[in-house]
Amino acid sequence: MQRTMNGPRWVALVAVLALGVTACGGNDEASPGTGSEDAPSGGGELISDQFDLSGVEIRIGSKDFTEQLILGQLAKQALEAAGATVDLTENLPSPAGAREALLAGEVDAAWEYTGTAYINYLQHETPIDDPIEQYEAVRDEDLEQNGIFWTEPAPFDDTYGIATRRDFADENGLETLADVATFVEENPDEATLCLDSTFGSRDDGLIRFEDAYGVTWPEDQQTVQEFAIIYQATADGDPCNFGEVFTTDGRIQSLDLALMEDVESAFISYLSAVQINNDFNEANPDVAAVIELISAPLDEALMTALNAAVDVDGEFPEDAAAQYLQDQGFVE
Repeated sequence: MQRTMNGPRWVALVAVLALGVTACGGNDEASPGTGSEDAPSGGGELISDQFDLSGVEIRIGSKDFTEQLILGQLAKQALEAAGATVDLTENLPSPAGAREALLAGEVDAAWEYTGTAYINYLQHETPIDDPIEQYEAVRDEDLEQNGIFWTEPAPFDDTYGIATRRDFADENGLETLADVATFVEENPDEATLCLDSTFGSRDDGLIRFEDAYGVTWPEDQQTVQEFAIIYQATADGDPCNFGEVFTTDGRIQSLDLALMEDVESAFISYLSAVQINNDFNEANPDVAAVIELISAPLDEALMTALNAAVDVDGEFPEDAAAQYLQDQGFVE
């Protein structure tokens, strides 16, 4: 049976998770001012009163994890509210399935993360520390080299992290990734790490932790799992004491995991925006405008709450997206 979020519980969830995001620290530079000064701000006016995309047909791709499924639904429902016909292809394989579909002309647009694009697609070895400067570099280079237009990013920054269960962190004095690096060196037999199939090989994955903190995580202590079960496995301490996480994942708070502070900024900024085939964008500029409108309010607290609604409360991504659009006043 399909469940939907009621208003009071959704508001309460956002409030609780906002406290959790603040407590975790996050990247303070990433949230304010991620869009241009002229970028639309969300809330209060229906999409249907602002845009008419009747006759526009668009194919959108999203990757195979919760946040991407929610973002894909947000784009689909918002564009449909403006009158467009939307074909959404979901569960394209991470990390590059949506990107490959875009470059092959199989979709017209797809959500993507600036860090992934800068390191993996544009093949830079060293990230840009400032999130907005990195976004601007991606935007300019991708348009020039590949004919890909990038919308203004949403405010939330969903980067990689490493977490452990709270009692294990307290027992071992673990608060930062520097502490974790010391623990790995001094206690290799207990330095068990759950990670997905790409984190160990990605240029923006585990190697960035190892390089920044001067440690090599023993391969025989790494357990590859489906990403969806890493959080619970880490909370249980079975089979791993540490786990790869996304910093906007609601399960960090719900399972009371201790997210290690990245004091060396090893993991780079991952602002989220929609990449669009530029020929399509030039023919249909209001598509980007709709996306930027609905993205503007989407900060870490809201994105974490959306992820938690699906991963913790069992909502469907389409229901979580619909509730967000209603709560922000974009649809009735």
